[in-house]
Amino acid sequence: MGAAFRLEERLFKQKNPNGLMRILAIGDLHGTFPSKLRKAVKREKIDVILSVGDYPNTDVLRDLEFKHWSEKKRLEEIVGKTKYRKILKDTIDSANIPMRGMVNLNKRVITIYGNSDILNKEAKKYGFHGFEYQCKKFGIKLLKTDTLNLGSFVLAGFSGYRGAMSKKLTKADSKKKNKIKRYNSKWRKRLDKIFSKTKGERVIFLAHDVPRGYFDKVNYKKSPMHSKHVGDEYFTEYIRKYQPELFLCGHMHEYQGLKKLGGTSIINVGDGAEGKAAVIEIDEGKVKSVKFIR
Repeated sequence: MGAAFRLEERLFKQKNPNGLMRILAIGDLHGTFPSKLRKAVKREKIDVILSVGDYPNTDVLRDLEFKHWSEKKRLEEIVGKTKYRKILKDTIDSANIPMRGMVNLNKRVITIYGNSDILNKEAKKYGFHGFEYQCKKFGIKLLKTDTLNLGSFVLAGFSGYRGAMSKKLTKADSKKKNKIKRYNSKWRKRLDKIFSKTKGERVIFLAHDVPRGYFDKVNYKKSPMHSKHVGDEYFTEYIRKYQPELFLCGHMHEYQGLKKLGGTSIINVGDGAEGKAAVIEIDEGKVKSVKFIR
């Protein structure tokens, strides 16, 4: 896979930077790669796939988290180490399916990671390989807090997810408050860093979470956050300040569409596990069209 990706990388760079480029923006594949998306790549003559993360099937982990939401114990303590280790292994392995599905299309794939992607640091505690290893294995370009040229645009990839406590949506005990404060400070510094790299450029910003107030009201009745607005308020702030041309996101499975915030088009790409995605056409240095696969 690595050699194929390097060849695709060279061919990609040789294209006219102001020429026609067709992007498939996807996310939240959660252990599957629907045939609908495979067909779309061929039908729409896609040049590059951009993913907003969340590759594994996390149904089991999510249901356990919701069930034990108010408990202070870690899931491993609640279900037992042996059972938790098996759940984690199955979750990690399920991410191979959408990754393989994308790279088998012989297109350049660029990704960030979301809240469901299990990183090397966590996986190694249980003797497994994590998300960074999987990206390398399949030849997928991972952006953590990085930029790269994408035709006439700069692609800014921002990995990660701030949880409910960090967003002050749930209460944190006194021991966690300082930890959350430090985490949020680092989050803001990462945003400062990536936008400092893109001054004066036309930017496509790739993130997992939605901005606060846009595609962010929870409709899932089993969620402890039901009916709340749970988007990232920092994203909203930085979009207003820096006005990237496009802000691509996912996470909220119940939404798909485009909303405007100033000069920025905020695009929720839709639930990839249901075959949803966005096709973005760029030509002559401009976003010519955005079409949704529903």
